[in-house]
Amino acid sequence: MLLIVNRTIRRKFIRLWTSYVQESGSSLSELALVIPFFLFILLVLVDLGQAYYYAISISSAAHAAAIYGVQNPTDVNGMISAASANAPDIKSLSTNVSYGCECHDGSSVVADCSAPPACSDNYVNFVAVTTTATFTPIVPYPGIPASLTLTGSARLRSGGD
Repeated sequence: MLLIVNRTIRRKFIRLWTSYVQESGSSLSELALVIPFFLFILLVLVDLGQAYYYAISISSAAHAAAIYGVQNPTDVNGMISAASANAPDIKSLSTNVSYGCECHDGSSVVADCSAPPACSDNYVNFVAVTTTATFTPIVPYPGIPASLTLTGSARLRSGGD
């Protein structure tokens, strides 16, 4: 009985060993086929992460400039500086600023608040900031433009009269 068990174990071991020896090169060839695909996926994820970072920074810069603009509505250069300081990693950042007065319902806009708007009720001051920047991926992808323009905007209102 012991001899039969030993033969059975020996046969199973021999079958496992021969199957391992016959398939030892196949895993290496599978790895060689799969690695370029995984590297491409990794590269795409890095590009998407960088584009997402740019989009968040651009939007945050517009919001920071608008917050500064509510406190100093006529300081356009200060708003541009606040946007640039909030996104120091983005070199191609451009900022457009407008400010003025409008009725509380958004009608009768007066740029630069040179005169109060004609409202039956009170009016509010506003600051609108738009930031744009160009994002270029690490590698050009087919069907996607070589560079993308990302935009952020913020509009804040404060009490006027």
